[in-house]
Amino acid sequence: MDNIIYLKRDPILIELDNSVDKKSAKKMIAFKYFNNDLNLLNNYLDNNNHDKKQNHTGKLDKKLIEPLSQLEFSF
Repeated sequence: MDNIIYLKRDPILIELDNSVDKKSAKKMIAFKYFNNDLNLLNNYLDNNNHDKKQNHTGKLDKKLIEPLSQLEFSF
């Protein structure tokens, strides 16, 4: 158990990863941590190698996950 490494995750990256609406989450994080400056937030995300999967148009890819099955209750 001596070889366990504990990684301290960044709260900014955690908030952004857990958000559903990335655009509004970025605005909220920029307000909260970067004095409402989106450019500082984008530079911070670039420096921390945050995952940005962009397509050829420069927009983030939104891949929807299809549900495996629908849960139904029988009454």
